[in-house]
Amino acid sequence: MSEEASDSESQDIQEHNETVRVLSAGLLQIYEPKLKEVKENLKELINKQNDLQISMTSEKNAFSSQQTQEVNEMVLKIKAYREKITRIKMQMHQIHQRTKNLRTKALEIQELKVNQCATKLQQLHYEESLVASSKRTPRKS
Repeated sequence: MSEEASDSESQDIQEHNETVRVLSAGLLQIYEPKLKEVKENLKELINKQNDLQISMTSEKNAFSSQQTQEVNEMVLKIKAYREKITRIKMQMHQIHQRTKNLRTKALEIQELKVNQCATKLQQLHYEESLVASSKRTPRKS
């Protein structure tokens, strides 16, 4: 009996293994083409993602270098404009000083002219008074 049970059990295991193998083969037949297609699609998707990543990285680097170049140009412009502003400020200060000096000189000249006119006017009045006084006093001849 134990041999029969062992043979029966062995036969059941073989039938079970055969059933599992047949079912596995059936499942593989059903799903393997779809799985291969999914696998190919995933490979294609991964390749496209890698291409996109490489493209984006190169674009980022190009954009970054372009931005860096633009920033450097702006910094150079700022430096040049700062120098121009400093130069213009100095020129304006010099012009202001010259204008101030010219005003001072103009006031001095104006004061001098007023004094000269006053002196001439005094001289003229003095001369007129001399002439008037000489006309008042008769001449002795």
